[in-house]
Amino acid sequence: MNKFKKIIKLFVAAVFATVAMQSCQDADAEFVHDNNLLSDVRIKMTTGAEGVRGKIIEYNASGEVVPTEAVTVKSVEGGYGVVLFELSPALRGAYNPERCYLGASLTYDEVIEPGLAGIKDITNRNAEGIAQGIQVTVRSGIGTRRPYTIIGYFEGEYQITPEPEEE
Repeated sequence: MNKFKKIIKLFVAAVFATVAMQSCQDADAEFVHDNNLLSDVRIKMTTGAEGVRGKIIEYNASGEVVPTEAVTVKSVEGGYGVVLFELSPALRGAYNPERCYLGASLTYDEVIEPGLAGIKDITNRNAEGIAQGIQVTVRSGIGTRRPYTIIGYFEGEYQITPEPEEE
């Protein structure tokens, strides 16, 4: 009877080892996603609202703007992105970039870090009054990361680049 129990225990251990080894296999290619690009970001005043779509500008590793039609994960690898909300003054009251919600469309298993939940200030001006926006990173399913800066302001209200010094 003692031998029988040992054989049963060995059999159960072999089954567990087989199951454990199968769970360590690589994922099927159709379930591995390298996309770390934002395709749609919106500023909203309430959660669930439609909102206004931001302009996404993608830069490659050399800091050059990549035309929208040429943007792929490979063409912008090593670069960064900027999401710009240049709001018309006519939208004042309907939208407030200092106190807004953001929403983004993601594909498959992309993750935005830190998340976009909660009220955001996407002007985030520094001491000189230059809008800095907020920094986020989009992580793909395979772990590649792409940094984005999300900046919002009303036309003519916030300076987003330093003014040239007068001579």
